[in-house]
Amino acid sequence: MLCQPLYKLYSASLREWKYGTLDLLVMPGIFHPGLFITSTMLLETLESMDVQGRRFLELGCGTGTQACRAAQLGAIAYASDITPRACANAQYNADRNGLEVNIITADIFNKFPENLMFDYIFVNPPFLAEYPEEERDFAFCAGEEYEYFIGLFQDLKKHLASGGQLIMALAQSCDVEQILAMAEHECFKYERLSSKRHWSETNYLYSFSV
Repeated sequence: MLCQPLYKLYSASLREWKYGTLDLLVMPGIFHPGLFITSTMLLETLESMDVQGRRFLELGCGTGTQACRAAQLGAIAYASDITPRACANAQYNADRNGLEVNIITADIFNKFPENLMFDYIFVNPPFLAEYPEEERDFAFCAGEEYEYFIGLFQDLKKHLASGGQLIMALAQSCDVEQILAMAEHECFKYERLSSKRHWSETNYLYSFSV
């Protein structure tokens, strides 16, 4: 539906990808982090942070690359996704690299224990104001009314530790102002950390905190 035909064709096959010392597998239909600049921006930010001993969550994990890298850096790493296939991909990559990553299959936070809090939550969210028609579309579709972001900010306070941060990638092609207004409505403050232009689009990283 929304994916470009070439990307759909490419993502239909099993792919290998390396990030640093991580040896990763991208299963068919799973979001490929090596093809999107927002994933690179999140990983670059992770590299600059001290996550040793901190509780880290990659929300909407796909391959689990960020969670695996956080585990390498000494974090207590978690990864979650709405699709069991993505969670299986993340678990496979953690096992393949000899890393401990706690996997949770959940629609945002709906299956999380109430007392599970995180110091850092990284998310490369869906951007398009459309409803998903098939499983792979969950990586791209946020709902016509941006229901993904409504649910995210409504439940975030329950799982963001005191002094914690949500680090989120956004892009010029989505309604950034509407998303930031949703965060403000739930009393989150935000800061733009960086921006990077890639091809015809500008991409952003934002930090959200209570």
